[in-house]
Amino acid sequence: MTKFQVHSPGKVILHGEHAVVYQKPALAAVVGLGTKLQLRTQAGSQVASFQLEALNCTVEIELSEFNAFLGKFRTKYPGDKLENTAKLLEEVRAEVAKQLERSVGSTPKQHTQRAFVSIYYLLAGAVLTSPNQPTLTLSTGFQVQVDSELNVGAGLGSSASYGAALATAFLILAGHFDETSYLQDRNLALISHWAFESERVNHGSPSGVDNTVCTYGGILRFVKGQGFQSLRIQKPLNILLVDSRVSRSTADIVAKVRHLAEEFPLLIEAIWQACDQLVNSAVPLYESFGNAQDDSQKFEKLERLFQINNDLLKAIGVTHPKLEQIFTIAFKRGFFSKLTGAGAGGYAIILLPEKYEANEVYWKLKEELEAAGFGVHVTTAGGDGLRVSSLED
Repeated sequence: MTKFQVHSPGKVILHGEHAVVYQKPALAAVVGLGTKLQLRTQAGSQVASFQLEALNCTVEIELSEFNAFLGKFRTKYPGDKLENTAKLLEEVRAEVAKQLERSVGSTPKQHTQRAFVSIYYLLAGAVLTSPNQPTLTLSTGFQVQVDSELNVGAGLGSSASYGAALATAFLILAGHFDETSYLQDRNLALISHWAFESERVNHGSPSGVDNTVCTYGGILRFVKGQGFQSLRIQKPLNILLVDSRVSRSTADIVAKVRHLAEEFPLLIEAIWQACDQLVNSAVPLYESFGNAQDDSQKFEKLERLFQINNDLLKAIGVTHPKLEQIFTIAFKRGFFSKLTGAGAGGYAIILLPEKYEANEVYWKLKEELEAAGFGVHVTTAGGDGLRVSSLED
């Protein structure tokens, strides 16, 4: 019996959100919250069952139908190494649509359909590219349970975290690597690649930052179209993630900012240049923070950068009254904060000092935020990336 669990973290954008769309650098960091996936094979079963807690749904794949799909794909595209995954995604969409049409009952919700396509696509991709068995099929059923601490659509990389966890499980199942070798560079690159493919199902044209940071961990400097560099940080930062409980559409917000940039091109370009300089100023602070030399001064500089970054984001109109309430509560208590991601809702980050738990003012801050109706999560930014571990009965 094969059984293991995968923990895939979520992410926050520390600096550079929105500017990253215009080829300026952004800093993204993993957070201590994430997605937990458990996989167990089931002897005698011919069904792959997926229990998705965050979406409150269960998806099932009959192995006979899945293996038949693999056979048809191999016949239609003999020798295809899946260098171009568009063909596979197209075939999977058609197959899933057929299966959903045949199933009895009401049409699943859109997010359930996307989840089904993503699962089918990643599983098919992992099996079709299996390094040792070019004609591999699945002969034993298995059960997958996915739980997430990340709110869907809130800017914490929930879909990339989910995609990275699924990709890891399927790649292990198909023999690409095992629980002891997944951290090798080529294997992490493979996980990140398929997590990006999952992001394509959910978002169409993802930037690549979410799947990368969720896989590798730490803090990454990312420029769209130019890849990423890992910062050599000494230790993770303590942060408070505050959920405004305001949902929003990232695509709509990005479109509004684009319209503003078209209306005032020189002014908005100056803001993007400021964001670029801010990232350049932040990188050495993050890399040296935690080496015990002048940490208090570095922390104060990071606080100021948080404030400047937040003011730049306010200038492009992506704040919200609920976010402003969070900023006011934090500032009143002496803490510095900023929105993260698209803004206009979602989460805010509050920077926490070392030994914050011994600080009475911190507890008052937390209490006041909770009393105002906000979701509050104490966590870290810049910790470990994806991890696989054994699963006990």
